[in-house]
Amino acid sequence: MEIESPTTIENTSPIPRSMGFGELLDATFSFYRTHFLRFLGITSIYLLAMLIGFSICLLDDSVGRNERIAIWITMTGVLFGVSIFVASSLMFATSQAYLDGVIRIGAVLKLGIRQFITCFVGAFLFGLIAIITTTLVGLFFSGPLSFLMQIPFNFFLTFVLSLLSSVIVIFVAVYFISHWCFFAAAVLVEGKSIWDGIRRRGELIRRRSLQIASIMTAIFLLYLAVNFIFRFGFGFLFILTEHTNFEELRNVLQPVWLMQLPVFQNELRLSHQLMHLIYLGIDTITMPIWVIGATLLYFDQRIRREGFDIEMMAARQGG
Repeated sequence: MEIESPTTIENTSPIPRSMGFGELLDATFSFYRTHFLRFLGITSIYLLAMLIGFSICLLDDSVGRNERIAIWITMTGVLFGVSIFVASSLMFATSQAYLDGVIRIGAVLKLGIRQFITCFVGAFLFGLIAIITTTLVGLFFSGPLSFLMQIPFNFFLTFVLSLLSSVIVIFVAVYFISHWCFFAAAVLVEGKSIWDGIRRRGELIRRRSLQIASIMTAIFLLYLAVNFIFRFGFGFLFILTEHTNFEELRNVLQPVWLMQLPVFQNELRLSHQLMHLIYLGIDTITMPIWVIGATLLYFDQRIRREGFDIEMMAARQGG
C-alpha cells in the first residue's frame, strides 16, 4: 500500500484521555492553531464554491423570476453539498491530527470524496428532522409572542420570551447537528455504512444526548461569538469610512446562509461586494472551530464508554 508523506512532520497528537469542558475548548483551539494552514486549505474549497455560487446567482439581470428561482434552488443544493464535504473533510483531518499528530491533505480529500454520499444522506436525514422540529418549536412560541406584542408596555416579557425561544431553537438545531457529527465521525473514522453509522451514533450518545448537545451548543455559541467579533470589527471600519450604514451592516452581520443578498447585479455596490467577500473569508477561517470541537467530543465519548485511550496507547507503543 502506498504511504503518503504527511504535510507536517511534527507529532502533536495529545495524550488520549477524557476531558472536561474547559480542557475540550483548550484542545480545540490548540488543534486550530497548530494545524491552521491545513484547515484553511480545506475550507478554501468552501470559499471558492460560495463565490462561484453567488456569481452564478447574479449572472444576468434579464433572467426571469422562474429561472432565477430554479438557479437559486440548484445552487443552494450544490452549496449545501460542498459544505457537507468540507465539514466531513475537516472532521477527518481533525481525526488524523488526534490519532497521528499529522494531517495528510491528500488522504483527507480522497476519503471526503469516497464517503461524500454517505455523509450527505446522513446530513439530509438529520437536517430534515431538525427543520421539522425547529419549525414546530417556532410555531409553539409564535402564538404567545404575537399575543404579548399586542399588549402595551410588555417589552420585557416579550424580550425574555423571544430570547428563550431563540435559545431553544438553537439548542434543538445543534442537538441534531451533534447527532450528525457523531454519525459522520463513525463513517469517516470507523468506516461505517449509513445505517451502521446511525446505530453507532446511538451507542455513543445514549443517555448523554442532552449533555452532549449542551456542550455542542456552547461550542457553537463560542464559534459564533468569534465570528461575530471579526464581522463587527470589519463592519465598524466600513461605517467609519462611510462605505456602509447600520441597515446594511445588520444584514451582513448575519450568518452567510441568512444574508439577504441583492436580487439584481445593479443593486450590488462595490462596498457590498467587498463586505460579502470579507465576511465569507471570516466564515472560511472560523469554520474549523466547531468541527474540531465536535470531533474531539466524539473521541472523548469513545474514551468514556469504550476505553479508547487504552487502545490508542497500546497501538502507539506497539508501533
